[in-house]
Amino acid sequence: MLRDRFLFGALAGVVANSIMDLFEFPFWKFGVIKYKLGHYAASLFMAAETTHHTRIGSVVSFLADNIYSALLGVVFLYLLSFTGQRFILAKGLIYGLFLWFFSYGGLRSLSVVQLRKVPTETWDILIQLFLHLVFGLVLGWFTQKYGSAALDEKPD
Repeated sequence: MLRDRFLFGALAGVVANSIMDLFEFPFWKFGVIKYKLGHYAASLFMAAETTHHTRIGSVVSFLADNIYSALLGVVFLYLLSFTGQRFILAKGLIYGLFLWFFSYGGLRSLSVVQLRKVPTETWDILIQLFLHLVFGLVLGWFTQKYGSAALDEKPD
């Protein structure tokens, strides 16, 4: 699994998301941010209030968040195959910045995301930036530490 670029990318994305969630949970639990990123992902499939207060909402949030993170990890690995293996941590941080801009700033505003209407505070926006940087940094670190075989993989 660690030698396959696609599977390693999915694993790296889930690992990065899990570490990011460790930082995100206290912000959410103490009310600093109103919704976790998984709630935004789950609001593609169900009503906004369902994602926040029900068991099924928690399950869908968890699944949507991790599936999206796995896909983002795959994209990162394939980008590295084009850009090379130098400065992976910096590339991870830049990728995190792009994800904050694209996912939190762009995709969140689409009409299919039901939580898009929730007003955001300045602190919420900056905390989300921090969380996306954590995601990118962990993605880069995990890839640098464990992904050399996957990055060296030659297509059949």
